Order: sequence, then structure tokens, then C-alpha cells
Amino acid sequence: MTEHARVFTVPVGRPFLAALAEAILAGDLPRAGGRKPAPIDLSQMTLLLPTRRAARALGDAFLAASGGAALLLPRIRPISEGQEDLALLSEAPGASAFGAGLDIPPAISEIERRLVLTELVLHWSKTLRSGGANGDLAAYAAAGASTPAQADNLAAELAQLMDMVETEGVSLAGLEKLVPEEYSAHWGQTIEFLRIVLEVWPAFLAETGKLSPVVRRNQVILAETERLKTSPPKGPVIVAGVTGSIPATVALMRAVAGLPQGAIVLPGLDQSLDEASAKLIPEDHPEHPQFGLAKLLRALDISLREVATLPGAVPARTLVARQRLVSEAMRPAPTLERWQSYVTETPPVEIADACAGVSLIEAPTADDEAEVVALILRQAVEMPGVSAALVSPDRLLARRVVNRLETMGVAVDDSAGRPLAKTPPGAFLNLVIDAWASDFAPVKLMALLKHPLTRLGMPVPVIRRAARALELITFRVPYLGRGLEGVLAALDAADQDLGEGRRRQRAVRRLRDEDRAAARALVVTLAGAFASLSKASGGGVQSLKVWARAHADVAEALAVTGEVAEDTAVDTEPMAAPLWRGEAGESAHKFFSEVLDPHVRAPSIAAADYPDLYRGLTSGINVRPRVPAHPRISIWGPFEARLQQPDVIILGALNDGTWPASADPGAWLS
Repeated sequence: MTEHARVFTVPVGRPFLAALAEAILAGDLPRAGGRKPAPIDLSQMTLLLPTRRAARALGDAFLAASGGAALLLPRIRPISEGQEDLALLSEAPGASAFGAGLDIPPAISEIERRLVLTELVLHWSKTLRSGGANGDLAAYAAAGASTPAQADNLAAELAQLMDMVETEGVSLAGLEKLVPEEYSAHWGQTIEFLRIVLEVWPAFLAETGKLSPVVRRNQVILAETERLKTSPPKGPVIVAGVTGSIPATVALMRAVAGLPQGAIVLPGLDQSLDEASAKLIPEDHPEHPQFGLAKLLRALDISLREVATLPGAVPARTLVARQRLVSEAMRPAPTLERWQSYVTETPPVEIADACAGVSLIEAPTADDEAEVVALILRQAVEMPGVSAALVSPDRLLARRVVNRLETMGVAVDDSAGRPLAKTPPGAFLNLVIDAWASDFAPVKLMALLKHPLTRLGMPVPVIRRAARALELITFRVPYLGRGLEGVLAALDAADQDLGEGRRRQRAVRRLRDEDRAAARALVVTLAGAFASLSKASGGGVQSLKVWARAHADVAEALAVTGEVAEDTAVDTEPMAAPLWRGEAGESAHKFFSEVLDPHVRAPSIAAADYPDLYRGLTSGINVRPRVPAHPRISIWGPFEARLQQPDVIILGALNDGTWPASADPGAWLS
């Protein structure tokens, strides 16, 4: 570290962003005790934060710290440390020179990467099952993937492994030496495949002129690091809230620390531990909550005691006591005997202060837990000025809480959004493929016909009445037919029964002739709408693009309203606007556009494999609705909760295996 370096921390218990904004306006950053910046001076300052959410929230913190006065805000840029957002430093300080001087290729899309890796996994699995050129592989016939959906799942795991390796900037070249050959024969087959990936994947990226998302992120960060060294900005540069979880960000922080007006502000560094215990953390205890910060300090060549507390960032007495209690409870294992000393030497009133305002609720079921969380958030809504947030990695709990709050009339900001399959367009697209894959089984067919997006060019009352008549006539009696031909045959049988006076349900006998005609017309129209999938099914094994194109065409035909609307397009052909409207529709539209991109490779699959592969590819798509949400209520994941401190925090799903999550070695490095 240079003599100009300044490293601060905001203690646990003090709102990080509020403390940061107040220190800057008071003149305590980048140097403690400096002069207060003039209004025009703030615009010359650059702040680098870990996430986009934190960058947005810092603007509100400046507004609160200034008492609502008008301000020219500093340049606030997200570094985006987490996997949630890889669009890093898109507009760094001096962006015009930065953007013009660097030619960093674009990142490959997640869909394209998954499809290419799925092809590789399918080929590897086929080789295992066929014996291949490397000898008899019959013993490994159960390995790999037997379906494209399984290959996609393995491809997703492989992508995560590649991201992890690329993030750390290490190589997989020595993997074969990790496990002795006499103990793991199958490990050799996995290593062989990973070696192929290491050779094929870079060649594929070079051929397409793209980079993996993590490699591009690292290149952008390192390029900005070099720019800071060669052309340092005139104004202050402050890295705030970044923990150095990505090695590339450590290099950036070292560059900032070397600037004459550079500063680093760390979140919640624990300085209450004795020096001997603190030294153990970066060496042998990666499980410790402060392990990342301890590694960062070592990389920055600064000791724990050299980090100063940010001026003005002093938490309340009860929060100081709570922080010490948690610190002692999380001690490194070799120093656990000091916990007894803390308990015996600490006054009981201090321990009571540490636990003041903390409640433990043990819910018997997951539904009860969601109900309790929703009620706590609802109570916060009724308290003027009180903010509250649920922090949990359990997405199912988050969705349950969102649904319960919606019934109470509270729209909540769920940072992770809602899975595409749980939105109306996503559910509709699933129903389309389910009805086709089940050969139009009664339950699947009626679920599709009753979906609000199913219109077939008819007015809503007409199609709903026709669908009801179809259900009464064909599916309220034993039905053994298959396909839409079977449905038409059931309609013919019902007409014959009625004509011959055979017993039928009263509801069927009361139907009018036009109702029966409408039901038949509905089936005929439905058959026409599914023509694309029916035609594709006769072609055997075909490219995923063929099935996706047919799927989209059928969905369009089913969703046509007959009304004049501005159409959007997947690929180059017009598609029905109602299906692709809104945030969820746009997400589905983007998925099909990427799959149908002529420059994107796609595996060839059979008709029976498409539904599961489609669900697998879309399972990771989340939709964040752009609707007004309550300004004081939020739901965050653990990463997004960093740097933010509402008045009420609920830690949900504190169950073993969920939080902390169970150790999962993945499918490739078991």
C-alpha cells in the first residue's frame, strides 16, 4: 500500500450507504477531516459499488443526507461482483476514452452457451454408450445424459464450473492428478471430457468472436484498472462496499488505493476480534463470515488495525453489543475456548442489549413461515416511515410471501422476480407444449382452452362457451380417444347418442345446436392452430430450431385475438402481440429470438425430447414486473441485501440445507 492509501470501514449496525453519503458530504472522504465539497465538486467524484441495486440506493442516500436539497451526484458505477449481473463498468469514469480505446468482444448469451455445451454433453454421452474409440466403455453406460433435457442440466452445471474457474483465473490442467487412478476409474472419463471442453470451447469462442461472460467481466475490470494507472482521473475515486470476491476487483482496488485521491470503504469489517484470532481466518478458516474481507486485506497488504472507522459511522450502543456477540459466536474453531471468557466477563446487561429487538419464530410448516413473514411485512406497512425486508435464499418462500401480500393489497419488490413458468405467458407456452406432448389428453387440453391467452381469433365469450360445451359433451363421460381426431370422434358419438335418445347428462341434453356446432368448430380451429407442430412431428429428429419455431407459431395462432394490434416479431416473422406483451412476454420473446438466431448452434432432438428440454432452458428465466411496488417493503437475496439496512429485517428459511446451503460439489467435480 502507498502512503496515500486510505482504507475505511463502516461498522456493522450503521447503514452503509447512509454513512457513505454523509461522510462524503461532510468532507471525510476520500480523506478524513477534509473540506466539505462544493456542489460542483461532487460531479468530479467517482464511486464504484458492487451492484446496480446499491448504486441506485446510494442516490436516495445522498438525497436523505442532504436534507432533500438539489445535488449534482457523483458518478456512481456498479462493479457487479456477483453472478447476478455480469454487465460490469459499462460506463466507467472517463468512459468516452475508455470505451473508444478498448475493443472487448461481446459476451456469449447464456442460451447460446447452454445449447453449445448441451451438444458437447450429448456427444460425450453417446460415445460412452456406444463404446467409442478409446476402448470398452460399457461400464460407464449409466453416466452422461440419456436425454437432451439431462444433457442441458449437465451443461448448466458445466457452465457454473467454468464460471467458477474463470472467476478465480485458474486452470483445470492438473485435474487428473487430484484423484488416484486406482480409486476412481470413472473420474478419468470425466477428466477426458473436461479436457475436450477446454480445447473445443475456446476454439468455438474464437470462431464466433465472443467471450464467456466471466472472461469479459474480468477483461473490463482489468482494463479499467490499467486505465486508472496510466490516466488517473483528476477527481476522487472511491471503491465502496466491494469485498474483493472476484480476483480482478482486487487489482482494481489496489489501483484505486494507489491514486492520490483514492479511497476504499469496506462493509462491516470485524475489528473486535483479537489479533491472534483474526490472523487465523485467512489462513485456515474459509467458513468464517470475515474470510473474504481477511483475504482482501492480505491482498491489499494492510493489517486489520490499519483500517480506520469511517468518521461519523458509529452505531448505537445496543448494535455494538450485538456485533460483538455475533463476532464471538463466529470465532475461528481453534479459539472457541475464549467464548467462555466472553460469557463470564461480559455484564449480563450488555448481552441483554445485544439481543434487544431480536425475535425467533419457529414455524411448523413452510406455509406458516410465509404467513408469519407476510404479516410482519404487512404490519410494517401500517407503521409510518418504517421500512422492512425479507432476506432469504429460498425462492419458494419469497414467492409464497409475495402471493400472500398480494391478497392483502400490498405489491412488494421481489428482487429476483418470478419464474417465467409462473407468469401468464410462460404458463400458456407450457400448456401449449403439454397439450401437444400428451396427444391432447382431456386435462391438458381443457387447461389450455381455459387459459386467458387462448383466443383462436374469437371473442372471449364465444371461445369460453365453446370450450365449456366441448368439456360437457366429450369429457364428462368415459373418454378413450387420442389426439384431436379422438375428440372429434367423441363429438360424433355424442351426436349419435342424442339422436337415438340414449341417456346423456342433463347438461348435455340442454345444450343448443349452436353450442354443439361451436364445440366442433373449436376443435377444427384448434387442429389448424397446431398444424406447425403436427407437421414438424412427421420429420423425425430435427434441429431444436424447428421445434421452437413450430412451438412459437402454434402459440401465436392460439393467442390471436382477431383485433388489430401492433405485432412484434420472433426471428423475421410477425407474431401475435398479446402473447409477447409485458415483461413476461418480452422475456419469452427474447428466448425464442435467441434460439431461432441463425448464428446460434442448436442440437437435433426428437419430438418427445422437446418439452423437457424447453422447460429446462427456460427454468432459469426470471421476470421482474415493472409495476409500482410498495416503497418501504422489499424481498432480497443475501447478496442483494448487502449495504442495505431497513428498519425491520426478517431472515427467512434459516434451516440447515437452505441457509447455509448444503455443500454441492456439482455433477462434474463430485
